[in-house]
Amino acid sequence: MKHLVILLCLALLGGAALAQGQTDAVQRGQGIFEENCAQCHRANGEGLPATFPALNKNPFVLGDPQPVIATVLNGRKGNLGRMPAWNDKLDDEQIAAVVTYIRQAWSNRAAAVAAAMVAAARGK
Repeated sequence: MKHLVILLCLALLGGAALAQGQTDAVQRGQGIFEENCAQCHRANGEGLPATFPALNKNPFVLGDPQPVIATVLNGRKGNLGRMPAWNDKLDDEQIAAVVTYIRQAWSNRAAAVAAAMVAAARGK
């Protein structure tokens, strides 16, 4: 019984550390977003109609994270304009943080992104 209680306490502490790490990533991501992305996509994630797409409630942002990571890394040309590539300006941790932020900010509730996912997208 004593071992079960210890294991339960360790699991709770590990979960709290994981949640704290995710909270830190979201906060870092918010800073990166505000510095690099908010001018076009707006601080509220609503974008500018017919110019820059909204990120809030956007099915692309909320879906599979790999295309979102690829877009941040490589940029994009489309009907609504052009997004710059960030692959040579932001490292894997920074891109993971900003993608996690946009997937969890405003009314979005999608899973976090790990730096390892970004590294894999870069082909590392």
